[in-house]
Amino acid sequence: MARTGLGRGLDVLLGQAPGASAPTLQSVGATEIPLERIRPNPQQPRSNFDADGIAELAASITRHGVLQPIVVSREGDAYELVAGHRRVLAARVAGKTTIPAVVRDDVRDRLELALVENLQRADLNAIETARAYKLLMETYDLTQEQVAERVGKSRSQVANMLRALTAPQALQDAVLEGKISEGHLRALLPLPLSDALTALATIIARQLSVRDAEALARKMVHPPRRGTSRPRLRGGDPDLAQVTSELRAALGTKVEVLRGRKGGRIAINYYSDEDFERLYELLVRAGRA
Repeated sequence: MARTGLGRGLDVLLGQAPGASAPTLQSVGATEIPLERIRPNPQQPRSNFDADGIAELAASITRHGVLQPIVVSREGDAYELVAGHRRVLAARVAGKTTIPAVVRDDVRDRLELALVENLQRADLNAIETARAYKLLMETYDLTQEQVAERVGKSRSQVANMLRALTAPQALQDAVLEGKISEGHLRALLPLPLSDALTALATIIARQLSVRDAEALARKMVHPPRRGTSRPRLRGGDPDLAQVTSELRAALGTKVEVLRGRKGGRIAINYYSDEDFERLYELLVRAGRA
């Protein structure tokens, strides 16, 4: 797949013509530099690194060495990291004292280069990506359309990603910590703060899918009106499935409707003391309404 926008900037940094083959230690003139003299890039868009992924990369480095050099810029007696944060972390875990690096003294677009390296790996979460887009806009005075062109996305994709930054901080933190996904976050964005926090707790406690989270959010935005007719159970599986689905969405937990010859029972699952208290308050409040 052809690179566009930021990718061309990375090619230029590595001393390659656009479209050239992947860099090697020889082709880019890499040199070994001490890891202790490398300091992080303050504009690094990523804030979280998967420990298991770093451990796997460290194991690979132990066996094969660092196959792709990092990119740094000279800062006095030290070096500022431009691209290769994961490789630096993994090399330290592997017990290395030096790492192959391409040293550039004239790097100006460090933010773009750090961003493209992470986006090419597709492992930034929604909040990290949105923050990187925002920083790119503010640093270079770019519009959403210009950012979209640089990162190879549509303007609507960039706009939707930036919407993540309008979420309450608790929801943003949940994404950063891997507790919910971008899809969960989108489902919660229309909710008022109190409802969003309640839904967030339910999603995490119940490990709800994105689809279930969307159903829960819809139920909170448009609660059923009093007096609204309910589907009657007349022996048909479709009616039973609809009732069960509505109860699960309303309560935010697993519900089973078990029918007998004369009546039946409703089983409502809870998974912690906090979850029980939430359901208790919800059911008692509904009974008093």
